[in-house]
Amino acid sequence: MANNRVRCLIVTIITILLVILIIGAVIYLIRRNQHRIIFDESCPRPKEYSTDYDYDYTKALKDFQNTNSSTDYFRLSLSWSPAFCNGNRRAANSFQCQHNFNYIVHGLWPSAKRNINQTRSIRIHPRNCRNEQPMSIDTIRKYFCLMPSESLMQAEWEKHGTCYWNTPEDYFERINNIYSKISLPKNTHEILSNQTLTKRQRRQSIIQSFLDINPQLTSDNIEVTMIHKGKDLKEVAFCYDYSFNHTKCL
Repeated sequence: MANNRVRCLIVTIITILLVILIIGAVIYLIRRNQHRIIFDESCPRPKEYSTDYDYDYTKALKDFQNTNSSTDYFRLSLSWSPAFCNGNRRAANSFQCQHNFNYIVHGLWPSAKRNINQTRSIRIHPRNCRNEQPMSIDTIRKYFCLMPSESLMQAEWEKHGTCYWNTPEDYFERINNIYSKISLPKNTHEILSNQTLTKRQRRQSIIQSFLDINPQLTSDNIEVTMIHKGKDLKEVAFCYDYSFNHTKCL
């Protein structure tokens, strides 16, 4: 009788330990997936990071400040790096364009809802709410794989991040959090090189490529911007509500 009780106790303890190990492994895998961007050492990195990346909208051509607009939703914009690099001579020597990046984060933008009769314009959205000092190189290094350009990181933080977040770390951690939950299609090059597709079909194929591998998305959560008469991809944007759940792009 005593032996049976001992056996039962041992089995119970082993079962509990196995359950704890399984739960721990699941938590570890989830956390590793959520932070895959930050700690992804496969991302190309410069031997030395730039120290000249400050941004001042008052010195930038055609930039402006808008601290009066409301934030009704958020847009996470992903840039298709090959198109940016092929169409921008000034960027040819940049670190981003000297390496084989595909989708990179352009920015996370607090955005205002457009009125029915209002034309599309970036001027309706919050912008350049504070003129900030350059962020630390540690922050640049930590989130570089999201946005492989020191100057772009600083500019996006000042142009958009300052209109909702208190610190660049808060801004980029939010970007990392939502970006890490989006699976990126591997067939974008194939879609763009398919000459049999019309402009509309090419755009729809890109949308569908995201929907196929992201069951949390619907087509009205995504906006695709094409360039060069619909032959190339500029950006893919995803829209979020205040809780950073996907919402309809307005």
